[in-house]
Amino acid sequence: MSLGALALIALIAFGASGCGRRGALEPPPDPNAVAKPDDPNHPQVHHKPPKIEPPKVPFVLDPLL
Repeated sequence: MSLGALALIALIAFGASGCGRRGALEPPPDPNAVAKPDDPNHPQVHHKPPKIEPPKVPFVLDPLL
């Protein structure tokens, strides 16, 4: 492998590793902490997600399962 190709691969690797949030590292959240609402005037309403119905048409690979 030539030196130019190796330098290009290293540049791409360093560029891809730089993706993310900028700034200092944040510690993980405390597992015992209580979640605080973003807006104290807005009540937290939890709705159940709609039930997922499987398709009624059989799939080609179903016999393999």
